[in-house]
Amino acid sequence: DDWLPITSSRNAKWWYSAFHNVTAMVGAGVLSLPYAMSELGWGPGVTVLVLSWIITLYTLWQMVEMHEMVPGKRFDRYHELGQYAFGEKLGLYIVVPQQLIVEVGVNIVYMVTGGKSLQKFHNTVCSNCKSIKLTYFIMIFASVHFVLSHLPNFNSISGVSLAAAVMSLSYSTIAWAASAHKGVQDNVEYGYKAKSTSGTVFNFFSALGDVAFAYAGHNVVLEIQATIPSTPEKPSKGPMWRGVVVAYIVVALCYFPVALVGYWMFGNGVKDNILISLEKPKWLIAMANMFVVIHVIGSYQIYAMPVFDMIETVLVKKLNFTPSRILRFIVRNLYVAFTMFVAITFPFFGGLLGFFGGFAFAPTTYFLPCVMWLAIYKPKRFSLSWWSNWDGLLLRVFFSSSSYDFSSFIEGSFIFQVPNLFPSIPKDCILHSHTQPWERVKSLATKRLLSHQQRTAEQKAIDDWLPITSSRNAKWWYAAFHNVTAMVGAGVLSLPSAMASLGWGPGVVILVLSWVITLYTLWQMVEMHEMVPGKRFDRYHELGQHAFGEKLGLWIVVPQQLICEVGVDIVYMVTGGKSLQKIHDLVCHKKNCKSIKTTYFIMIFGSVHFVLSHLPNFNSISGISLAAAIMSLSYSTIAWVASVDKRVHEQNQKDVDYGYAASTTAGTVFNFLNALGDVAFAYAGHNVVLEIQATIPSTPEKPSKGPMWRGVLVAYLVVALCYFPVALVGYWVFGNTVDDNILISLNKPTWLIITANMFVVIHVIGSYQLYAMPVFDMIETVMVKKLRFKPSWVLRFVVRNIYVAFTMFVGITFPFFGSLLGFFGGFAFAPTTYFLPCIIWLALYKPRKFSLSWITNWICIILGFLLMILSPIGGLRSIILNAKTYGFYS
Repeated sequence: DDWLPITSSRNAKWWYSAFHNVTAMVGAGVLSLPYAMSELGWGPGVTVLVLSWIITLYTLWQMVEMHEMVPGKRFDRYHELGQYAFGEKLGLYIVVPQQLIVEVGVNIVYMVTGGKSLQKFHNTVCSNCKSIKLTYFIMIFASVHFVLSHLPNFNSISGVSLAAAVMSLSYSTIAWAASAHKGVQDNVEYGYKAKSTSGTVFNFFSALGDVAFAYAGHNVVLEIQATIPSTPEKPSKGPMWRGVVVAYIVVALCYFPVALVGYWMFGNGVKDNILISLEKPKWLIAMANMFVVIHVIGSYQIYAMPVFDMIETVLVKKLNFTPSRILRFIVRNLYVAFTMFVAITFPFFGGLLGFFGGFAFAPTTYFLPCVMWLAIYKPKRFSLSWWSNWDGLLLRVFFSSSSYDFSSFIEGSFIFQVPNLFPSIPKDCILHSHTQPWERVKSLATKRLLSHQQRTAEQKAIDDWLPITSSRNAKWWYAAFHNVTAMVGAGVLSLPSAMASLGWGPGVVILVLSWVITLYTLWQMVEMHEMVPGKRFDRYHELGQHAFGEKLGLWIVVPQQLICEVGVDIVYMVTGGKSLQKIHDLVCHKKNCKSIKTTYFIMIFGSVHFVLSHLPNFNSISGISLAAAIMSLSYSTIAWVASVDKRVHEQNQKDVDYGYAASTTAGTVFNFLNALGDVAFAYAGHNVVLEIQATIPSTPEKPSKGPMWRGVLVAYLVVALCYFPVALVGYWVFGNTVDDNILISLNKPTWLIITANMFVVIHVIGSYQLYAMPVFDMIETVMVKKLRFKPSWVLRFVVRNIYVAFTMFVGITFPFFGSLLGFFGGFAFAPTTYFLPCIIWLALYKPRKFSLSWITNWICIILGFLLMILSPIGGLRSIILNAKTYGFYS
C-alpha cells in the first residue's frame, strides 16, 4: 500500500483537492458548451446546465461523506466503495468497467485533443509552413507523458495539476471574454437549426451527452481524497469538502460564462469549438490553444493515476510481481503507448466516446453515488434524503432483493446447523440461542420446517403456472421448429448485402465460422441445462446465477437477454407492419390506392398479438411456431431461387462487380464492421434455448438433452439451408449492388414478392411470440414471487397486453428501430450467443489449461469479444449516415 500510487502519500492539503478537482472536471469539453446550448435552446439549456451542476455537487458530497463512513477504514478507490455497497464481486463488476471506460477513454481523447491543439497552434503561428500530419503532433504530445507518467503518485503531480487548473480557467476566460468583445453577431438566431423534428430531438440528445461529458470528475474523487491525511478527530472529509466547494466555484466560473456568452453572441451558428468561431486575433487563439495543451497534460495524468493503480495492484497483489521501478516503468510506458496508438489510429475517438461514454459518465457521476448512498445508509422512506436520491433512479428491484441473514453469525447453536430453515431469525432468538431450553428450539424448528414445506408447495404451484415451467411434454421436433423460428429471422434477407460489404473470402469464412461457433455454444447450453443432478436450469439467468453467483449472474445475463428479446420483438413489430405495407402497395400498385402510413400497418400487425399473447406457454404456441418455421424456409427459398432465375434469364446480370462498393478505405472498413453486426444479429436464437429445453420432459434415465440436441441439429440444418444459399446466391447474382433486403433487388414477378412478404409476416408473428414468452415469464415471476400478486388470468391479461402495447408503441414511434438495434444489439447478441456460454462453461467445468476444450472456448471468447467491440462501431456510422432519413411516427 505504501508503494501503490493512491495510498503511498497522504500529506495533501485542502487546496490540492481544489486544483485536482478543477483539473479533472474542467476539460477541453468546456469549449463545446456553447454548441450544446445551441442544440438545447435557452430554457432547457440553462436548466440542464444548472441542474447538472447541483446534482453532481450533491453526488460529489455523498462520495466525500462515504469515504470514511466505516470507523477505522477508508474507501480509497471508487470500486472499494462499490464493493462495500453491493458485495465483493458485484461491486467490482458494476464500478470497474464504467470507471475504466471513463478514465482510459478520457486519456485517449486528451491525447487527440493535445495533438490537435498543438497542430492548431502550429498552423496559426506558421500559416505558410509545410502541413504536418496530426499523427506527429499526437506523438509529440505523448512524449511528455512518457516522462511525467513516472511520477509515482497524486501528490507528486500536484504542480502539474495546479498548472493545468490555472490553464483551464485561463482558456475558459479567453473564450467568453473574446466572445463578449466580438459582440452579438449580425442576424444571430437562437432557434433550433435542424430542419426536421427528428434532427432536433437527436441533436438535443447529443447535447445532453456533451453536458454529461463535462462533469466526469467523480471517477477520481475518492482517489484524490485518499491523499489527504485523516484522524478520528480531523477526518479527511473536512479539507476535501472545502477543496471541492472551491473547485465547483471555479467550474461555475468556467462553464456558465462560456456556455451562455458563447451562445448569446453566436446563436445557433456557433461551432462545436468556440475558439473556431472566434478566429481572430490570431495571437489570442494561439495562446488559448497552448493553454489547452498544458491543461490536458495535467488532466491526462490525473485520469491515468487510478488506472496505473489498478494495473499495479493486479500485478503486485494478484500476480505476485515484486513492487519495483522496473515494473512501474514498463507498465506506465505501455499504457501511454497504448493510448497514443489508439489516438493515432482513431483520431475521431472523441466522437465515439461521446456515445460509449454516455453509458459510463452518467452513471458514475449522476446516480451511482445515490444508489450506493441508499444501499448503505438506508434513509427513511419518503424523507428528503430518500426523495433526493430516488428521483430519476430506476433501481428499486435491486435493493428489494437484499436481505440480511443473521444465522451465519451464530456458531455452535442449533440454528447454525439448519440455516436453510431460518432465513430471518428473530432478535430474541439470536441473543438467547445458547440459553433457550431445547424444547423451545425444537418447537421453533418444527414450525419453520412446516413453513418451509408450505413454501415449497406454494413454489411448485407458482412454477406450474409460469410460462416456462408449466408444461413439460414437448417432443424433440418441437425443439427443432422452435429453434428455426427463433434463429431464422427476416434478417436472412440482408445477408447478401452483408456479403457485399465483407467480400467473397471473409464473407464465406465469417458465415461458416459463425455457424460452427454458435452450434458449439448451443451444444454447451444444452449440456449445461441439467449439469447439476436433480436440478434444471430452465432459464438463461438461472445458469448465469449458478456460474457467477446469485446477484452477479442476474446482472450479467438479464440486461443482455432483455435487450435481445424486447429489441427483437420491437423490430419484428416494425418488420411485420412494413411487410404488410409492402403487400398493400404491390397489390394496389395499378389501382392507385390511397397511401397508408406504416403506423396503421404496425397497429394491424400488433392486433394479432393482443390475441396470441394470451396463449399460456411454449407448447401452446407450437402450431404458430411450426407455421413460422415453414414460412422462414419458404421465403428464404423464394429469395435464392428467384435470384438464380434472374441470373439465368437476364443477360445484363453477367457484368457483376464483386469489389467493395465504398469509395474510401474508411468507408470499406466501417461497412465491413457493420456487416459483422448483421451476421451477429442472424444468430440470436441462444436467448431462448434453455427456455425451449425446459418444455421437454426429463428423467435421470432419459435426460432432456437427448431430444433437445436432436432438435437443434435439425434446426441448424434448416438454418444452413436458409442462410448459405440466400447469402451466397444473392451476392453472386447482384454483386455489390444488392439492396439491404434482397426482395427489393428482385422486384419482379410481383406475385412472388407479395407471397414472400406474406410469408415474412406469418414468420415474424411466430418469432414475436417465441421471444416474448421468456419476457412474459420474467415479468410474471417478479409480479408473483417478489411483489406477491396472486397468479391469475387477470394478472396475465393485464401484463401481456401492456407488453404488446409497449412494443407496438415503440415500433410506431421509432420505425427505424432496426437500425438502432443493429448498434445496441452488438453489445447483447454477440455475448449471449458467441461467448457467454463459453465463459459459463469454463467457470463451471474448469477444463485443464491448454486442453482442446480450454483452447476452443478461449478462441470463441476472443472472436466473440472482438465481434462485440467492432460491430457496434460500424452500426454507429450507419446510424450517423442515415439519421437524416429517420422520422418519428412516419
